[in-house]
Amino acid sequence: MFVSYIKSEKGLPISYDIDEGERRVTSRLWGAVTEDEVYGHNRELRSDPRFNPGYRQFVDLTGITEVRVSTNMISNTAHDQFFTPGTRRAFVASDDAVFGMARMFALQAEGDGQTIEVFRDPQKAEEWLGS
Repeated sequence: MFVSYIKSEKGLPISYDIDEGERRVTSRLWGAVTEDEVYGHNRELRSDPRFNPGYRQFVDLTGITEVRVSTNMISNTAHDQFFTPGTRRAFVASDDAVFGMARMFALQAEGDGQTIEVFRDPQKAEEWLGS
């Protein structure tokens, strides 16, 4: 079953889809992304009754045009994990600054047992996830 959620009450530039059959979460971020929006996405996803912390995750960051998050926020979210340690999560970023922020997040989260890889090529990310 494929279920989609788009946070539209404020027109926020973040959405996620949960595919229970594939055991996968796909998150998408676009436009100018702020700390409040990232925290809101994480809060909504972790409280969604359809969410399973063992699902793989694909995070599409290719639509981000501006990052309005601090390195402190990246550190906080990297250590506030709600996916099961060892679960594969792939982030895809085309912009150099976004790629660097995603790598910073991944490296810090790996210290807490998370398995996150950052890619520039969505196909390579899909292959790594085992999709």
